[in-house]
Amino acid sequence: MRAPFEALRAELKPSGVAVTVAYPGVVATGIKHHRWNAQGRPGNAPALNEDDAMPVEECARLILDGLDERRRDVVMTTRGKLGRFLKLIAPGKVDDMALAVMSTAPRTP
Repeated sequence: MRAPFEALRAELKPSGVAVTVAYPGVVATGIKHHRWNAQGRPGNAPALNEDDAMPVEECARLILDGLDERRRDVVMTTRGKLGRFLKLIAPGKVDDMALAVMSTAPRTP
């Protein structure tokens, strides 16, 4: 999803409009308690563990601070910052890591 925002940022720069992209990591939204599948029935809980997730209020504050500072990106977790760095030097490895995480996610029938 980053590419469309990068393009939008470039297009709007001459008009003085800033585009900030937020990378929050896992946020404690409680979505796993309100998930529905394609048939309109309660779906499986996502594989993401929200036990150590960032509170919604903290996520919102970090995004608003980034907007106020007109930052290009707001990367909110150490894992996210490490991932961005690794993507520069070993993009294929980061792709493999993402696929491994997604393969453990439960599938909704």
